[in-house]
Amino acid sequence: MLDVVRIIAVLGVITVHVIADHLDSGSTVLMHVLRSLLSTAVPAFIMISGALNLAPAAMRHGSAQFLDRRLRRLVPATVVWTAFYAGVMGILLPDEPVDWRQEVLDLLTASSYPHLYFLPLILGLTVVTPVIAAYVGDSGRRAWICGAVAAGWALVVMAVPQLTTGLFEKPLMPLQMGVFTYFLPFIGYYVLGRAAWTAPVGRVGGRWLLLAAVPVTTAATVWAYISRVTATPPGKFLLPTYVAPTVMLLSLALVIALMALGRDWSVAARTERRLRRIGDATFGVFLVHFAILVGLRELGWPEESVLTVTALLVVVTAVSFAIALLGKRVPGLRAIL
Repeated sequence: MLDVVRIIAVLGVITVHVIADHLDSGSTVLMHVLRSLLSTAVPAFIMISGALNLAPAAMRHGSAQFLDRRLRRLVPATVVWTAFYAGVMGILLPDEPVDWRQEVLDLLTASSYPHLYFLPLILGLTVVTPVIAAYVGDSGRRAWICGAVAAGWALVVMAVPQLTTGLFEKPLMPLQMGVFTYFLPFIGYYVLGRAAWTAPVGRVGGRWLLLAAVPVTTAATVWAYISRVTATPPGKFLLPTYVAPTVMLLSLALVIALMALGRDWSVAARTERRLRRIGDATFGVFLVHFAILVGLRELGWPEESVLTVTALLVVVTAVSFAIALLGKRVPGLRAIL
């Protein structure tokens, strides 16, 4: 089930980036519903990472070996793909003067390319995993409490700048987002992913979340996208981001429900191996898909209709998975995918 959620999540990420240029305040309600559901993709990734990394089995050989194994994969990928997107695609290829101070600032604030923030985010969560795991252990109760407190803290901290705009000379900024701090507001997702997997809410709770909480929070997220209230402070703190109340509640309701309802789902061993292989490739798909998308657009891919945009989505997805799956077989590429 965790592999299925990972696969759905990466498909959601690709879809977000493909249709982003075709969404605005004038889009149909149906498109905003799709946009709202797609906003859960990255939180789902983080929750799955927490469910796996915070399991006692992940630390069975000690925190040093856990960090060594995880960082050996994450650090090379972070260095290479940051250099590729920020350096090659952001600086070398565009025929424009380079503002080096701005480039450095973008790197330090994790905003040099639309999806690169995820690398320092997951790196930060990985580094603090042994500390969190030592507290949570195999206790579902501790995981729920710790995750809820961390999620609530994130909502408050991220809302403060918008809520204090106009009250003081400058808005209060309790947390400056950057490469070394980007992971902090996402600890709640991370720990709640473990809580939802180790102590699921049960099938009845999962059904209630899926049939009641998900529709309500989806409607609230759609409202936040199209409402004038969220266009300016203080209402802007409700504007859907990964650490806004609307998206956080929707993401948690959806993923917790899927984990509860799919906890005992099983498939044949052959299918399980295939799902695991595809699931393991999702990190590589996340890293390469944006380059494929930009490349196809530079080649003049038409996007004048639903059909052509859908075709672009299919091609980007297929090529990204092909590169990630084949790259896993090549020693040099395996280290960065």
